[in-house]
Amino acid sequence: MTLYLKVISKAFQRASTYRLEYFTGVLNAVLYLAILTSVWQSVSGKGLEGGRTRESLILYAVLSTLIKVSFGRQDGLVSSKIKNGTIVFDLLKPIRFPLIVFADTIGVSVYHLLSRSLPLLILSFAFLELRFTPNPEAVISFLFVYFLAFLIFFLIGFMISSLSFYFTEIFSFFLLYFALITLFSGSVIPLDLFPEFLRNVSSWLPFAYLYYYPTQVLTSQPIGMEFGELIVRYFLMIGILSVAASAIYLSGLKRLELAGG
Repeated sequence: MTLYLKVISKAFQRASTYRLEYFTGVLNAVLYLAILTSVWQSVSGKGLEGGRTRESLILYAVLSTLIKVSFGRQDGLVSSKIKNGTIVFDLLKPIRFPLIVFADTIGVSVYHLLSRSLPLLILSFAFLELRFTPNPEAVISFLFVYFLAFLIFFLIGFMISSLSFYFTEIFSFFLLYFALITLFSGSVIPLDLFPEFLRNVSSWLPFAYLYYYPTQVLTSQPIGMEFGELIVRYFLMIGILSVAASAIYLSGLKRLELAGG
């Protein structure tokens, strides 16, 4: 446990050293948020699905963006180690490589949460005049769901990164992943504004569990099911992704051994 805590600490410190990357990331998030809120401010707010109003859409855009920004992507860490062969040295250590990557992702995400999401939250409330006071029960439920969403985020990234065992370039897989997230995660448009068919499809894909459901839980908006069922679905998604990621990763290790790695 101490080792993994050190990995988290080092990842946090490493992320804090890249000042240019930090300011670029914050600027991208600000522009992204400004575009989204500008779009929703132009909406009349009448006749929307699910009782949505202009104010609730702006609040949704802010909170879903903050959740998205808080997750630190470490996709390049795994793929680069596989490509240059340095993963062999990690495998020789008395540690579990996936847990090291998980700890590293936690460290980077904590840094993003404190250095990006928190300042953006303050700026949003200062300039957008948001009126939102979550109740304690919603906050507790959100924190639990947020952690489960982070697990899904990590598992998808690790699964795609492990494809580097089989392909020399996996950028196209990430492009597909980003496209699916844009459409089905609710990070751009709340899924309750989608046609019923797309809502049903998205509820059985892992992407909606990244941003849409955590935001709905935090704002005490309808989630289309009981909270208990939502948690069951979270664990179902985590279970399926864990099996898929483990299968790809372990099969890749066997390929590495057969190749003399």
